[in-house]
Amino acid sequence: MQQRVGRRLLGGLLALTLALLVADLAGSPVATAVRRGAATVVGPVQRVLSAAPRDELARLEAENVRLRAAAAAQAEEQAGLNRLQPLLDADVAAKHPLIVARVVATGLSAVGGRRLTLDAGSRDGIAVDSTVVAVEGLVGRVVAVAPFTCDVQVLGSAGAVVGVRVGAAGELATVGSPTAADPVARPRGTLALTFVHPGRPAAGDLVRTLGSIDDTPYAAGLLVGTVTALDPEQDSSRSLGTVTRTGTVRPAVDPDTIDVVGVLVPRPRTLPRTPVPPHTASNAAPTTAPKTAAPKPAPRKAAPNTVGPKGAR
Repeated sequence: MQQRVGRRLLGGLLALTLALLVADLAGSPVATAVRRGAATVVGPVQRVLSAAPRDELARLEAENVRLRAAAAAQAEEQAGLNRLQPLLDADVAAKHPLIVARVVATGLSAVGGRRLTLDAGSRDGIAVDSTVVAVEGLVGRVVAVAPFTCDVQVLGSAGAVVGVRVGAAGELATVGSPTAADPVARPRGTLALTFVHPGRPAAGDLVRTLGSIDDTPYAAGLLVGTVTALDPEQDSSRSLGTVTRTGTVRPAVDPDTIDVVGVLVPRPRTLPRTPVPPHTASNAAPTTAPKTAAPKPAPRKAAPNTVGPKGAR
């Protein structure tokens, strides 16, 4: 019985569907009225059922984009910190606040040499003459500052002369860009080394910054490079009695591969140095008492002449 009812209902629906299809194809107003009635009844339900998932999908997609951007920014920052970790562990980071920045532009300076632009500026605490370092050593100094960026004069630019100490003995010297007056032609990308006083430098000696007042523009003890060659002594120098040497330094930092750097924020010294008191007698080293002359022996008195037996005195 139920099967017969189901078959009749299915047959009736199929017949009605075919009738509506033929009427729609024939342009009958009955099919149009039926379509409008169905849209009026079913449309709100369709909108309710379809609107919520679509809005939720759009919200999830926007949230996904935001999380991806945040993850990428965090990964980039972490990669920069990982590259700077040896610098953060060094003594220079313990003495100075360090601002991590990234090179966003590079070019040739108007006065010669390389100039870099960093994505950090005055709003981050960077000022002119701040020292710029990389993991390998000294990069240069800040020469111009804007709110969001700053320009760095790279070590070796024209007119940039840095006081340094060379080797374990800490011999005083200066490094700068090579010039036409140098006694020898220097390889591209190297620095000219000039000693202030006579010394005994050797190839392989490390070159470190001498330091400036309040550590501006250069903090002390930063690696500048390595002595690769010493120039031969000139005959004119020998005749004048001078033995000041010159040489070539290979910079520790390659300006063509600089990416992430650290800008040292100088901290001027505000407290005066404590004077060292003079040594007291108890603290002074014992000294040897001065030698005194031994007393001279009294002169011997001559014995008186006595008369004895003849032939004797």
